[in-house]
Amino acid sequence: MKAAKRYAKALFELATDQLDTVQNDMQLVKKTFEENPKLVKVVKDPTIGASKKLNIINTIFDNKVSKETQKLINLLGQKDRLSLLRDIASAFNELYKNSKGIKEATVITAVPLSDTLKDNILKKIKELTGSQHIKLTNIVDPKIIGGFILNMDDLRYDASISGKLAKIKSKLLA
Repeated sequence: MKAAKRYAKALFELATDQLDTVQNDMQLVKKTFEENPKLVKVVKDPTIGASKKLNIINTIFDNKVSKETQKLINLLGQKDRLSLLRDIASAFNELYKNSKGIKEATVITAVPLSDTLKDNILKKIKELTGSQHIKLTNIVDPKIIGGFILNMDDLRYDASISGKLAKIKSKLLA
């Protein structure tokens, strides 16, 4: 992972004037690897030659990524390090979010959030964090019965009914 972070940092520094473009590329790379577990196996397979791996990756991303990202892919292919590409994309995304002050939050609810409620939650998170750029993801999980669970950075706030029931149960059994 250290090598992936170094490559990501180098790419970040090289792409200063095209950060948003390269960020989109890295999101595409990450999504492609997440959606294709066979691709992960291919780039990690030591029995497949580096040039064949590079051809596969180039075929997938040809005309879909910027020159900077293509240069990175070719460099990794030449050094037989394409297995790092997914981790580089993740590390680059973190660098990008930190540079732009973007925070990510996940709200788990029993039913989908209405737009009004989503706006209220975003407003409250902005007040608490001081960050103006929040990316809020809503996950629907009927098992929590009601209320919500908020995850952000290392913070987890459980205001769900199932969480409250679990606390009551543990107190009764103690």
